[in-house]
Amino acid sequence: MKRRIVLLVIGAAGAMGSLSACTAITGVTPTEDGHLAVTCSSRWSLVSWNHIRKTSVKKAQSYCSSYHKQMHEVTVHSAGLRGVTRQSVEVVFDCI
Repeated sequence: MKRRIVLLVIGAAGAMGSLSACTAITGVTPTEDGHLAVTCSSRWSLVSWNHIRKTSVKKAQSYCSSYHKQMHEVTVHSAGLRGVTRQSVEVVFDCI
């Protein structure tokens, strides 16, 4: 019984590691209206929109914290349909 529980925990950890590897993220780029943007897209059509959004927001927060500032989300744009097409999320933000 103990061996099965250990395998289940290891299997869940492996699944989480593979989930984080299923996105592609751009660098932070300036927008035409003076904000900053980062875009994250799924490599597979079954990745959740929420995971892609969280990855984009974490990248934006990390960028701002490297300048000792906080990230302020201006807007979020999304494209794609889960299970049908690849999804992408663009987070537009400011560092304040």
